Amino acid sequence: MSDQWGLCKGCKWWQIEPDATVEDQTVGFCIEQDLQQFKIRITGNGGCNMFVAGKPARAEGSSEKPPTAEPVR
Repeated sequence: MSDQWGLCKGCKWWQIEPDATVEDQTVGFCIEQDLQQFKIRITGNGGCNMFVAGKPARAEGSSEKPPTAEPVR
């Protein structure tokens, strides 16, 4: 686990739709391995201490309720 807290929109564990823009209100799916089972759907301005800086992953179904996409990392 990272000791650094950060926003989802700058995290490699945030997965969004292929054509989505990275913004505060964009909805995505947290694909951090320990959290995948919970199918957390969260906006870009959400955040946590599992943050790892990077570009969000992209997959169709990441913004569904619940997310239907498979994690791509």
